[in-house]
Amino acid sequence: MKYYLATLSICLSLGGYSCKHKETVSVDINRQPVVTVNKQTLYALDVSNALPTGLSNTDSLAYSKAFIKSWIEDALLYSKAEQNILDPKEIDALVDNYRKSLIIHSYQDRLLKEHISENVPNKELVNFYEKNKEQFKLKDNIIKGLYLKVPKNSQELNNFRKWYIRNNDDDINNIEKKQLQHAVAYEFFYDKWVNLDIIMENIPYTITDETQFLKSKKNLEVEDSSFIYLLKIKEFKLIGDQAPFEYEVNKLTESYIKKRESDLLHRIREDLYNKALSEKEIIFYNK
Repeated sequence: MKYYLATLSICLSLGGYSCKHKETVSVDINRQPVVTVNKQTLYALDVSNALPTGLSNTDSLAYSKAFIKSWIEDALLYSKAEQNILDPKEIDALVDNYRKSLIIHSYQDRLLKEHISENVPNKELVNFYEKNKEQFKLKDNIIKGLYLKVPKNSQELNNFRKWYIRNNDDDINNIEKKQLQHAVAYEFFYDKWVNLDIIMENIPYTITDETQFLKSKKNLEVEDSSFIYLLKIKEFKLIGDQAPFEYEVNKLTESYIKKRESDLLHRIREDLYNKALSEKEIIFYNK
């Protein structure tokens, strides 16, 4: 009853609109009608369900008022459009097709959730990758290596310079031990592929030709007023090369799942068609 009084006060405050309705319109009084426009009625529960949670009484009243006014305008526009539509049958056909598509989509979505898991075994993913290698070409230059940003006044600067160039476990261990106290940034990626552009965003150095840079540079040292930037390039692959499996895992998983979904839906359609044919549920008419 309290909400009904609130919505009633909103109705009365909406100048130009009336909460009264024609006698010929069927309205369920028990549902606390708020406003009727032609044959459409808005009820208190509809307004209540539209309210965001956590609003104060003042904000709730303001939101409800705006919602009711918008609903009235939509109802009036719908009535006007309905009166002036040139081909109602065309609209009915579109609605029917949309409803059919919505039902099919909903059913297919349920089937996919029931039969297709997003957790793909690594063995299946590797097999899929091997069979579809041509689909996975690099669109970016990628590298393996390590990156360091060291203050110019660091006591370990010269050691870092030696360690990052040499490619052995002892030097990497030395970097790992010293970087926490003597470096402001460190990234070790010998065991994973990283986009070259992402790494170079951290280094004040402009590459004019990435291909030539990667073919000619294994070690890069750059400095600014405060820091020394060190980049070790252990391996690289160029745009157009075969993308490594581990670099494309996410894309591979997405492609694999989409392929399985497509295959499943195709098989279901074929099974339904063949079953309907065998049970003579499909009637063809010869012209």
